[in-house]
Amino acid sequence: MTKIILFPKTMFAISLLALPLALVACGQASPPGDETPTESSSSEESSDTGSVGEDGSLYPLVDGATWTYLASTSTGQILGMEIVEATEITWEGGPAWVLSDNPDDLGEWTESTIVRTGTAAARVHKEIKDASGTTMIVDYDPGFLRADDKWDTVGFIEEILYDRNETDGAGLNPKYEPRGHSYEVLAINESVTVPAGTFNCIKIERIRTVGTTAGERVLFWNAPGIGKVREERPAEGRVEELASVSIPGGANFP
Repeated sequence: MTKIILFPKTMFAISLLALPLALVACGQASPPGDETPTESSSSEESSDTGSVGEDGSLYPLVDGATWTYLASTSTGQILGMEIVEATEITWEGGPAWVLSDNPDDLGEWTESTIVRTGTAAARVHKEIKDASGTTMIVDYDPGFLRADDKWDTVGFIEEILYDRNETDGAGLNPKYEPRGHSYEVLAINESVTVPAGTFNCIKIERIRTVGTTAGERVLFWNAPGIGKVREERPAEGRVEELASVSIPGGANFP
């Protein structure tokens, strides 16, 4: 479910001017003594004001982390912004993280539970809420894949199947649907400039293979230690770009 807050267009024009587009390298810093340059390294001294930190995951999960995204149409019209905050919890006896966004123009927000299994991060539970409480509950078995750190080779492709179970806020009126998506790595180390800076990213194409809206195509760019940097939904004519990120002990941009 898309979450945005609508603001006057002039507010975002001013905000974007205030966001420096500093050129940054998204890979982890080289270990002490390792002078091998990365593809994004330069002989010139960097003027970056932010840092990536030690977590090189394409989907970093850290308690207290915050990502802010600017949403626009594919033609550049500003739609609003989304602020996502991470909180570490325990889920079924193991570590998990709840990603909560800000209320949209209808006063609704989403709380998604993410678990990590090996190199993969997947959403296993989601609740839609408003001022009156929970209005929708969705469970995913085994999980809706968000990112996988094994995505490191152009041309790699896999299909992930899962079950989606939806109820109302009281856990009633269940709706079951089998779903599936294919994920293909289209590029690695692709330079992407967004309001938060310029990052070297993995570019992924996700296509729904099973379920309603089969054939739906989404493109997204994730950077190591940063998370999602850009997302495009061609069918909706919608684009999301990272405006800022703050991860305790890690990324801090712009």
